[in-house]
Amino acid sequence: MNPAAQYLITHSFWRHHYDVSTIDKTHLFHVANSSFTPGKPDLTFHRSSDSNGPVVGVCKFRHFSSDCEIGLGDPERPNKMDWEYLHKQGFTKRIYWFRMQLEDGTKQNFTWKRTHSLGTGWENHKLVEDTSQTVVAVFSSGGIFSKTTGYLDIYLPLGPQFYLMALISGIAVVEKVRRAKQSAQSGGGGAAC
Repeated sequence: MNPAAQYLITHSFWRHHYDVSTIDKTHLFHVANSSFTPGKPDLTFHRSSDSNGPVVGVCKFRHFSSDCEIGLGDPERPNKMDWEYLHKQGFTKRIYWFRMQLEDGTKQNFTWKRTHSLGTGWENHKLVEDTSQTVVAVFSSGGIFSKTTGYLDIYLPLGPQFYLMALISGIAVVEKVRRAKQSAQSGGGGAAC
C-alpha cells in the first residue's frame, strides 16, 4: 500500500532537537526538545527550520504520570487550540493511545504499539485504529549511529490534523523511550516509558 503521507525525522547531534521533512528532503518542522525548563512544553513543533518560526503543536509530558498532553495549534492563541491526550496503557507495556475527532466528525481511538513485523528499523511502532484494527501508520526507527531518528508512513488520508497528531504522538513515544533509556543508563533507575 502506498502511503498517503511520509515523513523523515532526524535529530541533532546530542538528540536535543528534531527536524521533520518530506522524503524528498523538503523541510516541514523544527521540533524543540526541552526536558528541564519548567512551564515549557517538552516538544514544540515550529513550522520553520529553527525555534523562531510559528508554533503548530506542542506536547507536554505529565509529571508523575506516563501520559502526555498534545496541543494542536499555537499556545499563544489558546482559543484555537485542540487538546488531545496520549495515554499510556498499563505500567510495563509500551502501548499508548489517543482519541481524536476526524475530518468527517467521527471520534476514533488510535493506539501506538511496538511491532517487529512492520517497518525497516530495529525498534518500530505501528498506529492502529482500535475498532477495525487497521494499521494506519508505521514509525520505523533509524540506525543506532545514524542522524535519522526514523520514518513515519501514514497509510490513510485522514486529513492534516490527523497527520500532525500522528507525527507529534509518534515522536513523543520515541522521545519518552529515549529519555527512559537515558535515565536507566545514568543510574536514574528504570523510568516508566
